[in-house]
Amino acid sequence: MKLATVFLSTTAILVATSALAADLPTMKAPPAPMPTLAVAPYSWTGFHIGIGGGLAALQVKSSSDSYLNDYVNGVYSYGGERSDLGKFGAFGTIEVGGDYQMDRFVVGAFGDFNFGDLKAGGKSAAPAYCHTNINNNCTTTAIHSVWYKINNSWDAGVRLGYLLNDRNLVYALGGYTSADIKSGARLDQYVNGNAAPYQYVYSSQSGWKSGWLIGAGWETALTDHITFKAEYRYADYGTVSSIYQYNNGPYNGGARSSGKISVQSVRAALSYKF
Repeated sequence: MKLATVFLSTTAILVATSALAADLPTMKAPPAPMPTLAVAPYSWTGFHIGIGGGLAALQVKSSSDSYLNDYVNGVYSYGGERSDLGKFGAFGTIEVGGDYQMDRFVVGAFGDFNFGDLKAGGKSAAPAYCHTNINNNCTTTAIHSVWYKINNSWDAGVRLGYLLNDRNLVYALGGYTSADIKSGARLDQYVNGNAAPYQYVYSSQSGWKSGWLIGAGWETALTDHITFKAEYRYADYGTVSSIYQYNNGPYNGGARSSGKISVQSVRAALSYKF
């Protein structure tokens, strides 16, 4: 009898405990986070083509001379100048190149062709006179002029850059440059107020002139394929010269020019990276 009572009591406790547990809320584990895809950093390795333009300043340290002698009619003149000449202008450019990234450093090579037209020059009154013993009714004036002109040019060089972050690059550059340069000097002599020159002489030179360039720039990746860059460049073409002389008995003359030429420029370009 006692054993039955204990058995019934135990059974009642177990049933009550089970019912209470069924009424309690159950705890569930939180859902696992969704996997995220890592974004690969931008790579500067590859080839690119681009188009752009900018502003350039032609600077010339110039020296020139000229003279005319007419011993028959007694008319003489001579001119010259020593000056710093300059001219601003716009230009367009197309470019190609390739880069290779090594950690935070980028090395590359580039080539570009520049379309432009820069001309610096000047005119000045030149001493002129008539020999009164030969020509008493003569009045004369003269004008000496000099010019330097750069048409198109092309550049080829290398650059070394450092990444500020994966999409912004600062760099230095240097290389070779060649420009189509024309230069010359001229002396025009006028007699008795005539509009057309009584006589004149000039020298001229034209051709491609080699030089060197250095510069610095910043480039940013706008998209995975489009970049924008801004650059400063300094190009030095050395000295260009022209000279001409003639001697026809009592008539002789000559003209000479010499100028040390450099160009400073700022440019911007959009490039497509393959």
